[in-house]
Amino acid sequence: MVYMIPCPKSPHGCDTDPTGEYIVASGKLAATIPVFSFTKMLDAIANKTFVGEYEGIPVLKYDAVLYGEVKKPGLGPLHTEFDDKGFAYTSFFVSSEIVKWNVKTLEVVDRVPTYYSIGHLSVPGGLTRKPWGKYVIAYNKITKDRYLPTGPELAQSAQLYSIEGDKMKLLLDFPTIGEPHYAEAIPAELIMKNSQKIYKIEENQNPFAALGDKYARVERKEMKYMFI
Repeated sequence: MVYMIPCPKSPHGCDTDPTGEYIVASGKLAATIPVFSFTKMLDAIANKTFVGEYEGIPVLKYDAVLYGEVKKPGLGPLHTEFDDKGFAYTSFFVSSEIVKWNVKTLEVVDRVPTYYSIGHLSVPGGLTRKPWGKYVIAYNKITKDRYLPTGPELAQSAQLYSIEGDKMKLLLDFPTIGEPHYAEAIPAELIMKNSQKIYKIEENQNPFAALGDKYARVERKEMKYMFI
């Protein structure tokens, strides 16, 4: 039920394209991106194409499951999201950029700088079977000196790019608090369409309901504490 695959170098992100066939495994200390084939994995498992085992888990042969490698995409690939046109978008922590590449040909077609040291990124629906493919958002890591101090927590940076055309285009550079991790975006109507009912908090009659900060308290009853 479990198999391992060698992956250069110090793998960080692991993302599957909308078809379910291509698995992108980014090594954050690597200068290339290996793309694995799910079909080849099944064949390798059936044919027992192993190179050994690790703690009892079979290790699949790298070349047997590899679809191909994205050559010279950048330095320090972390995470990959996908659009609806067959392209992938990978964040590069070391070279501080988003790189757009073709999933089938593995060719790099565009790149844009980020400010700076991008970590996660998000394409609406980018990790689902149906990406919407209009925008990519860069969530940056080391950006605490880009904006004026706002208090004990300094604002960090994010960028919004359009990916509707052949080239990515910066639309907005804005501050944010913290660095979102695997924050995904989907159209709001999907949530509203599947929501059965919205309840008003003031109508909640549960004695332990958290109705707001001013109602928060600790009560001691029968030598036990209740946090409300």
